[in-house]
Amino acid sequence: MPPGKVPHPSPAKSARPDRMVQDRDGSRDRIRLGVSFEGIREGGGVPPDPNASVGSRQIVEITNFDLAVYSKTGATVLGPLTTQTLFSGFGGPCETAQNADIGDPVVRWDSLANRWIINQFALDAAGNSNRLCVAVSRTPDATGEYYRYDFGYHHFIDHPKVSVWPDAYYAALTTGVFFETCAWDRHRMLRGADADQQCYILASPTIPLSSDLDGTTPPPHGEPNLLIALNPAYNSLQYWRFHVDWADQTRTTVTGPRELRVAPYTPACASTDPTQCVPQAGTTQKLDSLSYSAMYRLAYRNFGDHQSLVVNHAVDAPGGVGVRWYELRLDHGRPVVHQQSTYAPGPTYRWMGSAAQDKEGDIALGYSSSSSQAHPSIRVTGRLAHDQRNAMTFRETTVWTGTGSQTGSNRWGDYTSMAIDPVDDCTFWYTNQYQPADGTGNWNTRIASFQLSDCHDPHRHG
Repeated sequence: MPPGKVPHPSPAKSARPDRMVQDRDGSRDRIRLGVSFEGIREGGGVPPDPNASVGSRQIVEITNFDLAVYSKTGATVLGPLTTQTLFSGFGGPCETAQNADIGDPVVRWDSLANRWIINQFALDAAGNSNRLCVAVSRTPDATGEYYRYDFGYHHFIDHPKVSVWPDAYYAALTTGVFFETCAWDRHRMLRGADADQQCYILASPTIPLSSDLDGTTPPPHGEPNLLIALNPAYNSLQYWRFHVDWADQTRTTVTGPRELRVAPYTPACASTDPTQCVPQAGTTQKLDSLSYSAMYRLAYRNFGDHQSLVVNHAVDAPGGVGVRWYELRLDHGRPVVHQQSTYAPGPTYRWMGSAAQDKEGDIALGYSSSSSQAHPSIRVTGRLAHDQRNAMTFRETTVWTGTGSQTGSNRWGDYTSMAIDPVDDCTFWYTNQYQPADGTGNWNTRIASFQLSDCHDPHRHG
């Protein structure tokens, strides 16, 4: 849903040109897509905020308006249904709030428990009750029963992003003029017991993200959840470490912020207006770049010999906007930059990215692309784990070409999603939106799978 008054930090006063721009495409072939099919469409409003996650047998997609379950061949198993269907009979705003008072849903697959977790915010009719509505599936079947929860807050909730971690489900969110991080008691929620939350305000300049586990190898025992936010004023990523203790809350700690310096960048359209930034063919309406936020997800993976996270955001690039992406690694629990780059091969606008890693350490990056000569479309690129650092080495690949532009609103969305198939821990599934024709609220979504390499080949690195 439309964000509240999210601050747009100014870029560093001493900002230098982005020296990490990748202005040429990779030398590897284009990515070969696997399954590709239409997802939820035409919710009647903007933005759709499409995201999806992948389980052992199913794909669940959710938008601001509807939820659907698919097979991995693209067949519709359930829905689309309104996002509130999960809370039928639950009572309160989670069940009764109108469309204008619900939104920003996220779905995740808990790969350690083989369960689904789905959340969205909800307000009562008077706007006095601010709730986060959370559903945890009782089995791996997304069409089955759910344990349901609602967590309360003192202020309006916006941009809630939920992540999976062994000791809690973590949420990073905006509440009024504050940024907060919350931990929900995951172990109790997985068995349907009453569950508490612990929340802390962060002194953050931008919307934070919490680290989100991919794969079945958990982080080292007791490893705190890492939170990342942009700090453009200092060309840095700001970070916190959140360790929750459910037995004794006085032992819960949130340490930070600390600064992690990165290569200088300028947030997309910071010198003009980042909310009226991205051009489209056939209209003067420009789209919000969301350059004030790190983009969903902060995807974490434990490889045994190292711990790695990937995240991205939109920055200025020659002739347009590019996706600045990072691979961070943990050094005694502290993030360090292992590699970084701004993907901008040619004068177009690339934004609304999402990145993840497979079990080999290959990185896939999906995003929206647009220009004054082209309608918004869906594209992906990637790199193999042992390719040269600081570059996407696969040629840019179009998942779907839009045939229309969004008119009447700048709100293209708050996020897209790159997910990993837990069965092979190798197949990427990317979910994004496009316009089939000019208009407002007549969007479609697309879900597509691909692999960057044969993850099953034991001689791949030989």
